[in-house]
Amino acid sequence: MDLQAIKTFCRAIETGNLTAAARGLHITKSVASRRIQALEDELGARLLARNTKGVTATDAGAAFYERCLRILDDLEDARQSVKCASDNLVGTLRFTAPRSFTDKRLGRPLTEFMKRHPDLAMDMNLTDEKVDIIGGGYDLGLRITSQLDDTSLIARKVTSIHSHLIASPQYLAERGTPRAPEDLKGHSCILYSNLPSNNQWRFLMGGETVSVRVDGAISTNSGDMQLDAARAGLGIAALPRFYLHEAVQKGEVVTVLEDFSRADVHLYALYPEKRLLPLKVRAFVDFLVEWFQIPGNSDCL
Repeated sequence: MDLQAIKTFCRAIETGNLTAAARGLHITKSVASRRIQALEDELGARLLARNTKGVTATDAGAAFYERCLRILDDLEDARQSVKCASDNLVGTLRFTAPRSFTDKRLGRPLTEFMKRHPDLAMDMNLTDEKVDIIGGGYDLGLRITSQLDDTSLIARKVTSIHSHLIASPQYLAERGTPRAPEDLKGHSCILYSNLPSNNQWRFLMGGETVSVRVDGAISTNSGDMQLDAARAGLGIAALPRFYLHEAVQKGEVVTVLEDFSRADVHLYALYPEKRLLPLKVRAFVDFLVEWFQIPGNSDCL
């Protein structure tokens, strides 16, 4: 029985889509289809039901999938036992991460990890948009969020990301400085459109999280654009600390409501649920967690 056909069948079940399964295995959709057809012919049973939305497992396919998972886990266990002996990571690590955070804070740890593992190829999709990790065939995804909403993925916290409210001195001179979160209702706020509730700004008050509804004429999916708009005196922006160090030092913007703590967000590593996590994924996530625990590496986060 062809192991590659089994892997293709399992990925098709997990993604619910032959195109996504093929993409994750770096093959064409036609190759994926032929592999599964050959597997069905060999077994004499229909494993997948195909429809306009994708594929689902038949009863026989669901039972076969569960057995295949155990077999693949055993094979992965055997493979990792050999790889751990040499600590030599090989293959390709395919992941997605926020572009803005990667540009500003992940460059050093990523290049250091690649120097330590020269035989491991890195395929990085950098975007601030929310990505379908399983459907896209990724080994893992890095995501900055305050609330995890995908229960199909395992999440491990890498580090905390602190944020501040900022505005230009010009804006505050013209519109006044807010003294409490409720005062934001009278201000023009610059919203980040990638957040599901971007007009709800959260603060920690008395040990509880309090949301304040804000409004403004500018909504963008770019943190750099938010900062530029705040510099230009167009409103108050809520931005992670890693964006702000230089602008604050130059006096282009100042922080406001510093007496009221912002509810922090966190950088998470998200990956599909598997009994045995691939060594390359485990090593990468362990490295990032350890990196941001080193004094100085989490400055300005």
